[in-house]
Amino acid sequence: MRRGINCTSFKRKAKVLIALLPAIAGTLLLFLFSVPASAQWTGLRVQGQQIVDQNGNNVILKGFGTGEMYNTEAYMLEWPDGGNGQALWYYGDTRIHETITTLAGSTVDQQFTSQWEANMLTDADVATWASWGVNSIRFSINYHWLSPQNGVYLNSGWAKIDNFIALCKKHNIKVILCMHAAPGGQNPELMSDTPDGAPHLWTEPTVYQPWTIDLWQAIAQRYANEPAVAGYDLLDEPLLSEKKPVSGGSTVRTFYVSVTGAIRAVDQNHIIFACGTNWCGSPAGVKAILPLWDNNMVLVFHKYWDTNNLASIQGYLNIRTQNNVPIWNGETGENTNAWAQGMSTLLDANNIGWSWWTIKKVNGPAGKGGNTTQPYVISEPPKYSEVLNYVKTFGTGTPPSQSDATSIFLTLEANAATSKCSFNSGLITALFAH
Repeated sequence: MRRGINCTSFKRKAKVLIALLPAIAGTLLLFLFSVPASAQWTGLRVQGQQIVDQNGNNVILKGFGTGEMYNTEAYMLEWPDGGNGQALWYYGDTRIHETITTLAGSTVDQQFTSQWEANMLTDADVATWASWGVNSIRFSINYHWLSPQNGVYLNSGWAKIDNFIALCKKHNIKVILCMHAAPGGQNPELMSDTPDGAPHLWTEPTVYQPWTIDLWQAIAQRYANEPAVAGYDLLDEPLLSEKKPVSGGSTVRTFYVSVTGAIRAVDQNHIIFACGTNWCGSPAGVKAILPLWDNNMVLVFHKYWDTNNLASIQGYLNIRTQNNVPIWNGETGENTNAWAQGMSTLLDANNIGWSWWTIKKVNGPAGKGGNTTQPYVISEPPKYSEVLNYVKTFGTGTPPSQSDATSIFLTLEANAATSKCSFNSGLITALFAH
């Protein structure tokens, strides 16, 4: 005879099962994050304190960042940047193009943008990088040209990334995709393209964090099976407060965990690169985002204007050892060739990769010179001082005539072609020939 169901017992068991569902889900998620990358994966991965290739060989990532191409910062054009005032945030990429539009018109800005990007990146350029010894490039993403609204993605934006990856893949160069300007801005400075000097990713988290998480998931889904992509650098220099730059580590870490979860839902292969607080420029800033939350991740630091001795990196080495995780110098440079040689020699000896910032910048008499810390120098156009004088007033001064502005900006983009740039061969020798 079939036994009846004990309703009381059934309800009790159902309640227990429901109560356990979050824990079960968490366990399953942890399991998914813990499994190794697919056996078919031919890209890079983390193994202990090393980044390795598909055969387990140690890989030291060496190369450049491409900020000047798709997320131009003021100083790259000799425009105002730095200090503690308006110049610290005013001329991000968006306002640079707004200024070109104001001075020369939207058609000229569109032409400038198209030709600037075309002249910055050719197959011959990437082949040259490879001949120097470059094996990786940190590619700067600005959300404006990829996802101007949450859930909206521009084919023209995807084309920028697709083309860049394809050219690098042809020449055996890995690409680290970096969110250099996240929705709302991840720091209060111009590199994040903040509109007003506020880091809205943190001050308005309900608006901008879901957007950024969705954006990263879309990127990961598109490139999940692309071994030419080394991984995802989640944010460039996250910073909640300039007055307390190390602060906010738990907030940044919580966000990183959410982004990583969204990425891992569609991509179990690629390395997660995570930058610390304090402009990513101190061991304290890196420690602020610990403990680790993924088994295929690299901790990122930035190294500028210090002494190239063991003491300058000892804090990072300690973090690497204590957490059994690779570390990577995701941004460095803006210094002399001698400093560059010291940096690369020091980091190479300690199995740390690096990415020099950047490849091309404008330099000339109107800007008083000194902007020569890249492989290539873009020459100023005639009358460029008229533009520089105007932007120094943040748009309140006397502008050049529209015809002059048009000539200036179209000449500037033409000067960005490598064949028209001055070449700093000593920097390449300093970085790679030792």
